[in-house]
Formats: sequence, structure tokens, C-alpha cells
Amino acid sequence: MTKPKKINIMGGDYEFTLDVSGPIDNYDLNYLPSNLPDIYKKILNQENFQVSEFSISNYCMMLERNICQMIAIPVFVNRGFRHGIIWVRKDSELNSVNDLKNCKVGIKEYSQTAAVWLRGILLEEYNLHWSSINWYANEKQRFVPPPQANVRLIRNDPEELLIKGELDAYVAPRPFDIKKSPKDRVLRPLLNNYVEVERKYFETSGIYPINHCLMIHHDTLTKNPGLGYSIFKAYSKSKKKALKRKLGATLLPWVDRQWSEIIELFDNDPYPQGLTEHNIKNISKLINYLHEQKLIEVKPTLDDLFPVESHLWRE
Repeated sequence: MTKPKKINIMGGDYEFTLDVSGPIDNYDLNYLPSNLPDIYKKILNQENFQVSEFSISNYCMMLERNICQMIAIPVFVNRGFRHGIIWVRKDSELNSVNDLKNCKVGIKEYSQTAAVWLRGILLEEYNLHWSSINWYANEKQRFVPPPQANVRLIRNDPEELLIKGELDAYVAPRPFDIKKSPKDRVLRPLLNNYVEVERKYFETSGIYPINHCLMIHHDTLTKNPGLGYSIFKAYSKSKKKALKRKLGATLLPWVDRQWSEIIELFDNDPYPQGLTEHNIKNISKLINYLHEQKLIEVKPTLDDLFPVESHLWRE
């Protein structure tokens, strides 16, 4: 009997990945909860890996620049709404998205997928173009921002600059400030009703923004041509077990809301896998945003992004 091939998978520490590890088909999957910035640095530095979570926007940018040694499979492992990731000081006079025009807004990575979604939403829903904001980003960027974006590269941490009053706002899914007790926090969301705004956005658009998916290194896939579908099945099985546990910290947004209240909004599955109609709409929207924001020149097709007959995969 042939011994199953061990495949290491790097990704975030999620509720729905707890049961990914184990034997499936001819493989022995080994899920390694990892620090995402470390994973990204490894991939961007062209270091070797087998399977890993990665940013979809950065994947598109790498494909266009012909520096990509991996292919994506439609296992979408990270989603998040973006109306609530704009932070200001508690004493700030800014209270609406349109107040950001001509303001100084900090961000660590200009090309991160969460920021691409946010800038697209600002333009599409609020008619606030990204070029009308003065961006302040970390000195070392994954990709050079487009000149139209008015990005100034800085050495100091943009969150600290906001806290000191040197910036007007800061974009981040989870700033360090929210780890403090509520009474000690210096920052607040720009939109105090962002949960209601995000819920309305989903009810109107049907989009729960996708940030990351799984990547298989070319060398790994060449040696294991059936691996993609096996991983797809393992993730789907693990997610279904997680849904039965009804623990929403990494499955649902707005974790302060009741599980039963939120899960129905997503037709009982907030993380559908595969190239479903909703997921195709989701990815297509992100590609349009990448193109409009001058981060890519040519829009990739779904076959460019997911070339391994993944249109046939169904949960």
C-alpha cells in the first residue's frame, strides 16, 4: 500500500480549518496555523512552499508581473466587510466617509485586498475617489503604488501617527488600539453604525468580500495534479463541521450579534467554496476595483486565476 503524500498547508487560525488535517484520497494534509504577514513575506520573496493562504489582489498583481510561481484554487478562506475598518481619534470631528476628502489617511500596505475593497466601495457607494485622499503608507510596500494615488511613504507606524494627531484617519481591519480595554482606547470607527451599513451593503449587493484564497505552488501541483480537488473537499468538510458547532468568531462578521440572527442572512453558509455564481460575482467585482485603481493594467479571466478545472468543483 502506497504511503499518502504529506502536504503542508499554511494559513490563518480559523474555526473552519480545525478539521482540514488528515488523510484524504492519496494525501495526508497537515494544516499549519501561521502568522499571515510571515506567510506573505515568504511568498513574495519567492520562497518555496506547498500550499498556502494568500491575498487575491496580490496574486492578481503577481500574475500580471509574471512573478507568480503558484496557482489559486477556489477555496476562499478569509472574508470581511470593509465599512468598519476606517479609524479616527475619539475626539475627531470626522463622522462620515465624505469627510475623508483631502484628508491624511494612514495605511500599512496600500495593495492589501482589504484596502482595495475599501477604495472600491468609497468610489462606488460614496463617490469618493481614492485619488482625492492623501495616503500615508509604510516605507516598504509589496508593490509600488500608482502615481495617481498620492501615496507618501513613511517610516513611522501610521496608527501611531494617527494617535499623535499627525494623521486624520487610519485604515486597518484590526488596529492594535482595539486590543486595549474600551476605556483606554484612543480610536473609534469613523462610522459608528458600520454594522448596519455593512448589513445593508450585503443585502443590496450579495457580496461578502473575499480577501484570500488558497494557492498551490507550481512544483507541488506538477507532482500532485489531483491535489487541488482533494484540498477543496477537505476544506468543505471541515467548514461543514464548523457550521454545526455554531461558533462564529472566524465564520461570521459582527460577532457580537446572535448566531441565529446572522447565519440566516448568509443562507446558512457564509463561506461557500468553489466558483459559484455569488463567488464569481465577488471576484469579478474585486478585479474591476484592481483595474480601476491602476493596480493592474489587464483584467485576468477566471481561467487565468483558477486554471485547474475548478469550475467543475461543487460542495
